[in-house]
Amino acid sequence: MARTPDQHGVPYFPAFLDLLGKRVVVVGGGSVATSKVRALLPCQPRPLIVVAPAISPIIAAAAQAGHLEWWPRPYQAGDLAGAALAFGATDDRALNAQVAAEARQRGVPVLAVDDVPNCDFIAPALVRRGDLVVAISTGGRSPAMARRAREHLERVLPASWGDLLEVAAAARQALGSARALIEPAAWQTALGGQVEQLAASGALEAATELLVRQLQQSLFAPRSGLVSLVGAGPGDPDLLTLGAVRRLQAADVVVHDRLVDPAILAYAAQTAERIDVGKTPGGGGPSQAAIEALLVDLGRQGRRVVRLKGGDPFVFGRGGEEALALARAGVPFEVVPGVSAALAAPAAAGIPVTQRGLSASLTIATGHDAEAHDWPALARGGGTLVFLMAVGGLAGLTERLLAAGRPADEPAAVVEWATTPRQRSLCAPLDQIAAAARQAAIQAPAVLVVGPTAALAEHIAPQAHVAAVDAASHQGAPQRSRPPGEFPSSAACHPERSEGPATPGATAADAHPGDTPTATTPTAAATRGAHGG
Repeated sequence: MARTPDQHGVPYFPAFLDLLGKRVVVVGGGSVATSKVRALLPCQPRPLIVVAPAISPIIAAAAQAGHLEWWPRPYQAGDLAGAALAFGATDDRALNAQVAAEARQRGVPVLAVDDVPNCDFIAPALVRRGDLVVAISTGGRSPAMARRAREHLERVLPASWGDLLEVAAAARQALGSARALIEPAAWQTALGGQVEQLAASGALEAATELLVRQLQQSLFAPRSGLVSLVGAGPGDPDLLTLGAVRRLQAADVVVHDRLVDPAILAYAAQTAERIDVGKTPGGGGPSQAAIEALLVDLGRQGRRVVRLKGGDPFVFGRGGEEALALARAGVPFEVVPGVSAALAAPAAAGIPVTQRGLSASLTIATGHDAEAHDWPALARGGGTLVFLMAVGGLAGLTERLLAAGRPADEPAAVVEWATTPRQRSLCAPLDQIAAAARQAAIQAPAVLVVGPTAALAEHIAPQAHVAAVDAASHQGAPQRSRPPGEFPSSAACHPERSEGPATPGATAADAHPGDTPTATTPTAAATRGAHGG
């Protein structure tokens, strides 16, 4: 029975059909029919019949090879006799409806292309990794969205998972009746790590042996948990690493910060427990000691835990403290680095943190603990300064930099909610940036950038995010729009203010993460190191 418009919200039941040795009829021989035939051939229906006056080269080749029967004539009543499945796959909507009518009269499930009311089932978009198949459906409402989902999964789903399936199947057979005693969580733990790496390298036999051994050991050993300290990136879900996505997908528990985007949390399974331990401005939320105790407890329970932290766990994310707590408690853990806002926020605002001739060093500091900094060293260092968590003490930060000798007209910028749809950024001289941010009502989370390269935002940044501020704007004068390529009138947005390349060199000692609130990348390449973002 054809669906009526008010029934479109009723979901379809997802299922995989066994067509081996069954009669299937496809009416049509063009591109649409060809796509159906290509999907049907691996399922080995017998016979697979194509009814059409003319057929595509692909269908013709399959017919010549004996993989299907071609009836070279128009469709006629009776062609669906004895069929287990039927497809109306022509570009003639009326003809497809005739095929559907006969199919329903005979009790044969039918699909009429692009005619949902005349479909008993819907052919999904597919993502294949060997025998591992992911089917995607929109209930016939948007093939474009189904394709978009398929293309996304093609990028995310590891290509080696087809081989990993072969390893899992072989291990299952080798375990015999003992597999009924193995906890499902033990399978999930064992399929990751070294087993997956061996499968990805093509060493399937070694991967199978290791998987069987680990599963057998799980019968006699207490379940071992794992805490993954995972960087959630600066905000945009597209900047999440593949490693982070995989940990989230396998997690039993996600312990997350307050500002983690819900779209990132959605990568975790619906059954995964979610625990918000985010701190609010003013000190609200669980203490750091309580968070560390929670991670230790969850790990000792044998659970797979993702500690999801904004940016990178080891760049002012207190990940070092949590790693030490886990190590002292004997709880297995790993660190999955993320994209730090210290690098992503300036980039999203059009500010390169290093630039030949302007800045040869990068210093990353926290704006949360101003007393811990060596301000004369920060002022002397030159190059680019990036302060995380800078909004609350912005005026104090800039005053200390100025008092220590940083030029008053040095370019500076503040980037709010970097990489998200809420992103805003503004540019002003160092001695005016705090007032500019206050006037613009900038709020946390925001990053302060100080240095000659901040002026480049006027040229590089997407204009939707940039609010250039010059001295006149603070005196109530209206801002004028600037033609593309023109720098602001104040020296703060003019890179030629620099007298030459900043002096390269570190401005902070190499210390354990979390011990020193300043981190420096002393080379123009700004490669990741112990303190890199």
